[in-house]
Amino acid sequence: MKISPVKSSRTTCYKSPYKENILYGSNPICSNKINFTSLKQTTGNENLFIDTAFYRDLPTLLGFTKLMHEEFPNGADIMDFACSNGEEAISLYSLINDKDAPKYKIHCYDTSDKAIKLAKNSIYSVNNYNDDYFLLYSNNNKLKSDIKRCFNDLMEEISPPDIKLNDERYVEYVKTFNIFFNEKYFKLKDQYKHNFKFEKGDIRNILNIQPDKQVGAVFFRNALYHITSNHVFENIYDKQTIDRIWNTDKYEAIQDVVDKVYEKLLSGGFLVLGNDEKEHIYQVDKYTPKDEIFFDENNKEYLRLKSPLLKALKKDGKFKPVYTSTCKTEKMGDFKVYTIWQKVEK
Repeated sequence: MKISPVKSSRTTCYKSPYKENILYGSNPICSNKINFTSLKQTTGNENLFIDTAFYRDLPTLLGFTKLMHEEFPNGADIMDFACSNGEEAISLYSLINDKDAPKYKIHCYDTSDKAIKLAKNSIYSVNNYNDDYFLLYSNNNKLKSDIKRCFNDLMEEISPPDIKLNDERYVEYVKTFNIFFNEKYFKLKDQYKHNFKFEKGDIRNILNIQPDKQVGAVFFRNALYHITSNHVFENIYDKQTIDRIWNTDKYEAIQDVVDKVYEKLLSGGFLVLGNDEKEHIYQVDKYTPKDEIFFDENNKEYLRLKSPLLKALKKDGKFKPVYTSTCKTEKMGDFKVYTIWQKVEK
């Protein structure tokens, strides 16, 4: 099945010196998407905001599928770190594999015991406040209809389960606004459960996981803030978190991961990142050169003018960007970011 992303038009908004200087010179775009977070209970940390859904950043998933089919037509292993409750792995599997003859095996890892437990249950909630809302409805969009068909090949609708998948306090909060809340539940069909194995694992330890194996791709999407202590645009009040933000060398933390991923990848392999703002906009830390500090008047926050993520990925020409997506933010508009990077053999 051949499917391609659908483009949408938006309204141009104010220019920020930050976007103009480092984010690829693209025009900022006003976001018309309301972003709800902390809905799904995939972590035991009540202060950690989680935003997960099926087919999140669908253009990147589709772009990656095409690239993998071209680079590794006979198949390759994929490591999915920060896999959360398994929605990403299921989404990717439905797009990249023939459901009955998979060539691309996906190994899934997360540092959260709660996320791994939920993933092993293989039961999911889909509601109209997440990016996968289109799975609930019939529509005339061919792309979304095709994606829904892929999803239904693997999943079956079920009655509401006994286990709590969502933060019920948050759901009740949403309902106080008299907003329609539509939700359905699904489980992975039994015949496909053996294709998904979820284990506890940290990308910083990637070289010790299946140490004798190189892989075609490593997914680490929207989770860099775990290792960089980058909580941009969040209201942080506790001293411990503030100290961690200031004392974490964000570039060194990213560089360590990038070097390990490079070693783990096959020649021509891919590193797939997220399009979340915490992945591409960075707070100042004590290691930031003074000439790279920018004070954003609109958000009253000190930011790094040069992305430590781009610096780490471009170092020594080890990776080249091969796909862009859109980072959607309420604070600074929308802008293009690189979400897929390919290993360059030296």
